[in-house]
Amino acid sequence: MEQGDQMELDVLGVKSILDGQRVFACEVVTHLDGQLYSGTPSSDEWAEYGNGSYQYSLERIFEKFERIVNYLDVVFEDLSLAEIQLWSPYVSEGYQTEGLAEVVERTERDYEPSVQLVINDDYTDRIDDLCDAAGSSSKDYSETGFRYLQILEGMR
Repeated sequence: MEQGDQMELDVLGVKSILDGQRVFACEVVTHLDGQLYSGTPSSDEWAEYGNGSYQYSLERIFEKFERIVNYLDVVFEDLSLAEIQLWSPYVSEGYQTEGLAEVVERTERDYEPSVQLVINDDYTDRIDDLCDAAGSSSKDYSETGFRYLQILEGMR
């Protein structure tokens, strides 16, 4: 990564542990119609997973993961404790989920961080956990999204 390069990263979390730091880099795609990204792919690399937007989504996510890895490599010493996550509430089953499994496999094969998909039911489970946590505390954590969940969970 060159000085002046910019990248977009939705969430970066760092947790201190005995052996160093656990790093979580998350890409969040909140499209609710099952389509990750729309656009035209630049190659046929992902053609076996559908056409047009399916290919473009996979191409774009893989490229985002590569940029995330490059960023983490500059900022953190040990990428063996890093994890990339893709969060999306609804990803169409079939071509997209199969293609994402291939994106995960390639990323983990070519780079050091592990990759976790938090999509569909897993996404819903995580949001349910956040709602439960929000409902059990009235403390203001100065996090707008969590505060909003606290308000919703505290409604009578």
